[in-house]
Amino acid sequence: MQDNAKELLTNKLEKFNGIENISWGIQRRIVDISIVEKLYAELLKENKFCIDKNLTIGNLNSLLEQYVPPREDMHHEIQLNYLLKNNFNNGSYILEFFDEDKKDVKFLLNNPILLNSFSEKVSEILSLKLANVSDRLGNIIFQFPINSFELSHDSIRQEEPPRYKGISLEINSKSKDFDIKNLQVRLFEENDNLITRQRLIDITANITQINFDDCYGTYIELIDKKSSLLLYKYKFSIMKHMYTNIGIIEPQKRVFKIDEEVRKIKVTHNANNNIHGKTKDKPFDDWIRDRKYEQELKELEKSKAFIQYFGNEEEKALHDIRYLVNQYGEQGVYIWDPYLSAKDIKNTLYYSKATYVPLKAISGLKQNSKEEAKREMIEEFNKDDKEFLFLNLEVKGKIGSSGYDFHDRFIIFPLEKPKVWSLGISVNQLGASHHILQEVKNAQHILNAFNKLWDKLNNEECLIWKSN
Repeated sequence: MQDNAKELLTNKLEKFNGIENISWGIQRRIVDISIVEKLYAELLKENKFCIDKNLTIGNLNSLLEQYVPPREDMHHEIQLNYLLKNNFNNGSYILEFFDEDKKDVKFLLNNPILLNSFSEKVSEILSLKLANVSDRLGNIIFQFPINSFELSHDSIRQEEPPRYKGISLEINSKSKDFDIKNLQVRLFEENDNLITRQRLIDITANITQINFDDCYGTYIELIDKKSSLLLYKYKFSIMKHMYTNIGIIEPQKRVFKIDEEVRKIKVTHNANNNIHGKTKDKPFDDWIRDRKYEQELKELEKSKAFIQYFGNEEEKALHDIRYLVNQYGEQGVYIWDPYLSAKDIKNTLYYSKATYVPLKAISGLKQNSKEEAKREMIEEFNKDDKEFLFLNLEVKGKIGSSGYDFHDRFIIFPLEKPKVWSLGISVNQLGASHHILQEVKNAQHILNAFNKLWDKLNNEECLIWKSN
């Protein structure tokens, strides 16, 4: 493809659902490096981006160069790799101009459903996941893949008796201007925030062998000694334990009935289930890992992110909910519970120390017949003088054909970055029996779902009570 050739990867400019006067498309373009240098210089000096015509951009902040390690696996993904093109092998450097006001993309940031839909459509064309790194919307990124050398590594093993002895690195230059003798490799391991097994070795040949007595996840870093640039980073591991489970399919099937309908399920018999390579004694890293797990659990309980109740802990559970209400409820608190009663609301939302913040509650009115439950709630609320409540509270119920039935129980804090806790049980049973109170990750989606149901209950029949 010739220089400055451009290609529209979308069939046409696409519309955003419900948004007028804004469209989107994807254009691929190959330009001469001199044009890239001009674009970078103009961004740096004039906050301007222009190839054919000026592109509307925010007030961009130029960040220092950033090294982005290569993609390893889905469990250790670096988030920015969701935006970069084919960042494999040695990784890439980026020069990033960061849009800090986001005024041109706030319609997406304020609407997660629209953002996710847009991201999915883009990912059908390019291997990008914009929703995963929405903080980068509005930014301009220059990517420089590191491809001047090839690097491979393998373990060094002693055959008899079999034993791990270290790491072998092979580095081959792909450019006449790249001298491997300018490289230094750093190897180290990190456990419990402690650094061990560190080595600093100058590269003098294509193959370098580094002796180690063991491996618990060795980090490999390759550094250019002249520029001090990091050119490669990877976590190297070896297999120490292997789990095997051999199952034999039985000729017979498990046979049972559900509602008089016969079900037949193929079953397997576990003939062998072993862990190979694991010693009888617990090694040091397992001791550390177990202690960190217990410590993290205590930290989660302290922050109320994860608390387990075992029964007869009603007061503690209510105290924890009231703590959350006052810790995160400065912009409002919503409760969503199929069995929510007026007393439940008084035991939780009424304990907010903030005055007139928006408080909302949705009840499924399942504690009694719909009409009776609504009547009881109104009677309970009306026992108090509204003048002395200092509340902005509205309560709705699932009545008639409006809305839909629900099961889960949540307490929601509609902050700029929302927070949501799953109650694990209805408010009227908090702490009474075993359940888990835990913060959930998809807070914005749960807030959106609450607001959607709230709007569907927007009629006189579903309104139970308002404080003003």
